[in-house]
Amino acid sequence: MNNNSQKLTAGDYFERILIFVGLVVMVSIVQLPLLFIAKGGFSTKANYIFGALYLIIFAIFIWIALIIYNKYVHPAKRALTWQNVKWIVLSWISFLVIEVILGLLNQVIYHVSSTSNNEIISQLMTTNHLTMILMGITAVFFSPILEELVFRGFLIGAFFNKSSRILPVIVSGVLFSTMHMEDLNVISFVTYALLGMILAYLYVRTDNIKVSIGLHFLNNLFAMGMMAISIFTIGQ
Repeated sequence: MNNNSQKLTAGDYFERILIFVGLVVMVSIVQLPLLFIAKGGFSTKANYIFGALYLIIFAIFIWIALIIYNKYVHPAKRALTWQNVKWIVLSWISFLVIEVILGLLNQVIYHVSSTSNNEIISQLMTTNHLTMILMGITAVFFSPILEELVFRGFLIGAFFNKSSRILPVIVSGVLFSTMHMEDLNVISFVTYALLGMILAYLYVRTDNIKVSIGLHFLNNLFAMGMMAISIFTIGQ
């Protein structure tokens, strides 16, 4: 995060807003090769080429986001401590409880058992074995890194100083949720917003992007695991 002594000009903010928009576009389009595979109509060889391209593009986008994060935020190099791990686990358990409660509300109010974003992911995973493998890899390992660099690392680190606590957490959570919305389901929006705020709080509290990445990884690992179990169970 910025030092308190740094004063950003209007030009600085404009430049950083443009960069953030560009990063958000990257997050939005990175799944395109996977969508081509899911659409069908291509040969097996073409699907494998799209799959390799998908992983390469994802890795390049992470590399670009990391360069921008380091250039504008100048983060301190911090190791992941056992205290950090404890915060990750406790935060994940807390969010899991919140998610269950909001999921029940979602069923009562909107008569759906999952968010639209999760439904889309589930559909991609059930298209074929290749999309399931690729989605599993990127959702668990790639997406947490890219999204944390964008919505926590750059967004909070480049726009807010170290004295800011509440505002960056709220802004990060709202924008993170907006990126994951596929409909006007308020419960789903609140679910993703709270997850984004918890991730942002950990980043602000520890000033360590590895901590929010760790929580994001754990959350996605559990979610993808539950989806895989559901898919295989239904398939049997």
